[in-house]
Amino acid sequence: MGLSSVSRFGAKSAGEAPAAARSFAIDVTESKAVPAFCLSIHASYRCQHAGACCTAGWPIPAEPPLVATLERGGLGQAWTPVRAFDEQPGPDGPLRVLRTQADAACVFYERERHRCAVHRLAGPQVLPVACRNFPRITLTDRRGTFITLSHFCPTAASLLQTDAPLAIVEAPASLSLDGGVEGLDATGVLPPLLRPGMLMDAGGYTAWEKEAIEVLGDRRYSARAALGIIAAATREIHRWEPGGDTLEARVRDRFEHQRRRVSPARPSPPPQEAPIKAFLAAHLFASWHGYQDGGLDAIVHGVDAALATLTRELSRSSFVPAVRAADFLLRHSRADVGPGSLSSLRRH
Repeated sequence: MGLSSVSRFGAKSAGEAPAAARSFAIDVTESKAVPAFCLSIHASYRCQHAGACCTAGWPIPAEPPLVATLERGGLGQAWTPVRAFDEQPGPDGPLRVLRTQADAACVFYERERHRCAVHRLAGPQVLPVACRNFPRITLTDRRGTFITLSHFCPTAASLLQTDAPLAIVEAPASLSLDGGVEGLDATGVLPPLLRPGMLMDAGGYTAWEKEAIEVLGDRRYSARAALGIIAAATREIHRWEPGGDTLEARVRDRFEHQRRRVSPARPSPPPQEAPIKAFLAAHLFASWHGYQDGGLDAIVHGVDAALATLTRELSRSSFVPAVRAADFLLRHSRADVGPGSLSSLRRH
């Protein structure tokens, strides 16, 4: 099985040119009967029907379960394919997508109820893949399934503002969609690169994620200091060679070494540093960059870009609007995303 994915509202597949735009439903796979993990701050996520995803203007393909439900009148006589779908050109001919209204809201979005008509009348199993999974961003590899969230979702954004410890935990069934969560499937490809010409192994990769999340969860360090520790430890891990200590042991040793070298801030970083680091942890954990863009270094660079983007947005607005705008840019701002969404977001 090759590297495959379901789009993160415009994410790219391995081997795709960076400038190319892709829509949803790229070789979708389901994650079943494997352990699922998430960040502790995301474990309590439940949709609160804020409607951000339903009003973003994203092009959502009309998948067979929904088409069949409308054709047999499963949503009632008022809902017909003619009312619900538009056609857009696709690589294999015309593609039917969910119609959007003049204000960019999905045709199925019921503003007075703050609900989706499909979900309300037919249940979540009929929803398109993108709708059913949002705001989940999922990686499945040989170790298991790893679920992070897009904080463009206001409910997900609010979860960053917590005093709870930051850790990797088992994902509840509500977050893993009872094992049916879908995302980037890397089960049939080689592990991420440790460095050019050298692959990680499962134990080493798991240890690296765990150690990096622990650094970001340590409230004695600022966000910038925590990223410095992670980057320096990663550079030192590059030099590992088989035949001595295990990669997992080397990872733990180098992170401990770097934490001893960097003195905690005096006085302690301000309280707002904790949710900033939680945001960065959500970009480091379950990252697609390790498989798509070049291994551990690509993950570190991606987290660094996340901090730069969030810092810029924080200069314009308060925390929740800033993280929403940042994740819109980092996770959803591609050519197939409606251009009005970000400017509208910044006005609130």
